[in-house]
Amino acid sequence: MENYTENILRTLLYDIAFNRQSLQVDPDSQPAIEVVESDDVERALKPVQRLLHETALSIATKGRNQQPSIPNLPVELFLSIVKNVLADSDMEHDAGYYGQLTELCLVCKDWADTIHNAPELWTQVDLYGSNELIEMVISRSGDSLLDIKGYLGSLFVARIIESEAHRWRSLELQFGDRNLMDNLLSKPAPYLKELTIEGPRDWMAQNNVFEGTVPQLEAVMVQGCGLPWRSPILSDLRKLTLWGIEGRAPQINDLLDILSASPRLNELGIGLTHIQLDTYTPSRRVQLPDLRSLNVKYLYDEIMKAVLNSIDAPLSAACVLCTRPDDEQDMAAGLADVSNRLVALARSVRNGFGTLTLQMGYEDMGGWFNDEEWDTVLKYEPEGDHLGPLSITVNASPEQHVDILNHLAGKVQPYTKSSPPKLRLVDIHRRVPNNEGANLLCALYRTFPNVRDIALIDLKYGAMVDALQRLFPQPGSGVPPLFSRLTTLIIKQRSHEDWAVWLQGHRRRTGKRGGVSPLPRNLTLQLEGGSIDTDGLQALQKLASGTLSLHNVRLEGEDQRTGGQGGRMIYL
Repeated sequence: MENYTENILRTLLYDIAFNRQSLQVDPDSQPAIEVVESDDVERALKPVQRLLHETALSIATKGRNQQPSIPNLPVELFLSIVKNVLADSDMEHDAGYYGQLTELCLVCKDWADTIHNAPELWTQVDLYGSNELIEMVISRSGDSLLDIKGYLGSLFVARIIESEAHRWRSLELQFGDRNLMDNLLSKPAPYLKELTIEGPRDWMAQNNVFEGTVPQLEAVMVQGCGLPWRSPILSDLRKLTLWGIEGRAPQINDLLDILSASPRLNELGIGLTHIQLDTYTPSRRVQLPDLRSLNVKYLYDEIMKAVLNSIDAPLSAACVLCTRPDDEQDMAAGLADVSNRLVALARSVRNGFGTLTLQMGYEDMGGWFNDEEWDTVLKYEPEGDHLGPLSITVNASPEQHVDILNHLAGKVQPYTKSSPPKLRLVDIHRRVPNNEGANLLCALYRTFPNVRDIALIDLKYGAMVDALQRLFPQPGSGVPPLFSRLTTLIIKQRSHEDWAVWLQGHRRRTGKRGGVSPLPRNLTLQLEGGSIDTDGLQALQKLASGTLSLHNVRLEGEDQRTGGQGGRMIYL
């Protein structure tokens, strides 16, 4: 069956790529769309060919004796392929959705006729297109539900869109004209599922939004402007996002009422929004048992505390918290609100394993600290089927980053004494200070001395050298290594040769014995991604003979890739 499927695939691809006698399409069938060049046709065919490979088995079931060709492809299967091609296409494609659809129409007249007569391919209405294109798309969409997005700035377009309110499936609108938006949102929308609006910060929608009923509304995102927060449309939601709302933000009790009326909410996001606390009752809590994603970003301290203390989110939810503590505030107090969930996760997985990823975001500005504020991130991923990851981002001055990360890591430490977490250090730009009190690796060693698994990911050269010389001190120096129980060191870099050669020189013995002092025998040194030259590879083979592991590492100057497990290397 596999050979037969491959033969079918070859025939299908041959028909597409080479058998184009009817490539010319009737110009009358493509009004208001610019014809593309032939090289665009070639580009359009590539994703079609890939998807035909994935669907070849569906054709194979028709029988071994039938010779397949493009006209024999079932219409439903062809349209499914086209939809996937458009869904997988590059979002930066110059031609846009309908430009790419036109490219597919240029392959042959059969394709063009099928696409033009398929309403489900004409349901995306982009308001950035011309009036003629918008009218044509709506006309070809038949009775299908519509997904409308773009900037609403034209009365002509607004009237066209309003007339199709009975077919709205999603609205994603930016606007500046308040009257246009008020009129649009006053229409009943029986099939609307998703609403995204971005408008002026002083605009508040009228109370009769969608005449008070949108029975299928599941997702709401509001940016900048406001909605009537007590409207009955804000109930039984699956997704709610409030972003960048200032004077038109809801009262805390109105927000909690919306959440209480949406017990099946899956995703909640609140960021840069001035939730009003005039009616805040600290004892009130809303349970969201189905919540899978919670994002609370850059709220004022009191608002952050009120929101987090009022929402009972299950530990299985993926949680992202971003904060900026007051410079004059004590660190423990400033991070208390975002630390509570970290403690709850660590406590629930007591003595179980997990991963701590730590990222510092400051650079060496000519030898001086950069006074600008940077984000530093700690991500905790506990191992467990019912425990979701937690990411905490703190916006603070660079000299505070080590203390912040170590403080947050310390919240996990009491619950991991017998099972230290894996450590992942990511994107450290500069060599950390020589003062051990301000060194991230040294701080983590004091908190988790028994760590066995460390990864160094995308570190700058100075930070990489600093880390390696602390993990593997120079022979004869008398300096004890950090993390003496380390059994796995993963290094993921774009290029490995510089640090590899440095490490060999750093481990070179002095005196009569000479040679190189190998890394501990029980240590697996694993390289991931990037490239390495022959000198770097030979250096690591001397240091970690039998325990070196390479995964997707390109040997510079060779066409092969190296990969392997344990101590062996395989050239593919």
